[in-house]
Amino acid sequence: MLRRLLAALIHPCFLPSSGGDGSSMFYAVRRGRRIGVYQSWEECREQVNRYPAASFKKFASEAEALSFVGSEARQSSSYSAGTSGISSLTQKSDSYWNELETASPSYSTCKRPYEQSSEEEPNKKHVKYNETYSAPSVSKDKFSYMGDSVVVYTDGCCSSNGRRKARAGVGVYWGPGHPLNTSDRLPGRQTNQRAEIHAACKAIEQAKSQNIKKLVIYTDSKFTINGITSWVDNWKSNGWRTSTGKDVINKEDFERLDELSEGMEIQWLDADNYETDPDLARIRKEKNYSWMDIITIHKDKLPNYQDKIKIFYEEHLHLDDEIRYILEGSGYFDVRDKDDKWIRIFMEKGDMITLPAGIYHRFTLDENNYVKAMRLFVGEPVWTAYNRPADHFPARGQYVKFLAQ
Repeated sequence: MLRRLLAALIHPCFLPSSGGDGSSMFYAVRRGRRIGVYQSWEECREQVNRYPAASFKKFASEAEALSFVGSEARQSSSYSAGTSGISSLTQKSDSYWNELETASPSYSTCKRPYEQSSEEEPNKKHVKYNETYSAPSVSKDKFSYMGDSVVVYTDGCCSSNGRRKARAGVGVYWGPGHPLNTSDRLPGRQTNQRAEIHAACKAIEQAKSQNIKKLVIYTDSKFTINGITSWVDNWKSNGWRTSTGKDVINKEDFERLDELSEGMEIQWLDADNYETDPDLARIRKEKNYSWMDIITIHKDKLPNYQDKIKIFYEEHLHLDDEIRYILEGSGYFDVRDKDDKWIRIFMEKGDMITLPAGIYHRFTLDENNYVKAMRLFVGEPVWTAYNRPADHFPARGQYVKFLAQ
């Protein structure tokens, strides 16, 4: 996920503490995937991370937490569209994935439950896609960018995958509170792989409705990525058969994805294979990110760990863009909006962020106290941080002018 920060357009959010074990605290979720009170930040985060307009808070007593949840709680969807980076599955052939789609239910997994009435049977009919997606126009400022490409996150999952009462859902996430954020039941045959493909299709449909031509789609589905970037052309030339001569199970779905992708410039990033990832290499070439290193922030890996953590959390700016690509772990970047309010941005494996020169910001770990990140620079790196106040620098003036636009 690569995010170009338009700080003036992102709403402030809750800033949880980054330290301590939280053993005596209670985490109340009033709006999220599952409403309730949790005894660890890890459990709470699963319910609210990337959930639009999530409402949650930490309390010292269970009674206070229950009171916060209280009568204002609202039923929320049990499925969300965020992704946590690309799957660690190794590269497989089209035949392998084709077999997997019809494999026994023992392989089935669901990254997130998609709850549905057990009385409702999946629609087993083929679905025809002859309707044009339409949506109200959304200001370009509401999107996140990687250069001039818009960034979107897609995901699909299926509970009881391969079984009679399988239930699948798709999700598309454009950013906090974004009007195009979507989570829907998958039509037709209920499988995890179809859900992943349909999530990508939905994102492209939405992008086209906004006249977006360049798109970065983040998905953890190797099958979808390999299918659309490597296998589709061969399938079409081979009469929609795999390399072993078998029928492509998801032919109609890939036909749709292939058709929707026409006229679009779509990019994919793979956090697990960053050393050989051709898309990352191309981005570095296009942006002239000629310098790169890896930093691991952990007490056993980073010299003078405690001092560095304090320095990272001091509000500061740089005179050059700060680019970070998260390879492992997670943490938070805090930035200021045009009203000088803090905005917290959760970063995890697969996320890339560009902090413009002149933006006040800070960084801290979450309760896992670990992150491994790639640092990218144009030319030789300049690490100098200027703590606030640093308004006299031209870079700050240019950024403030940008916010006022």
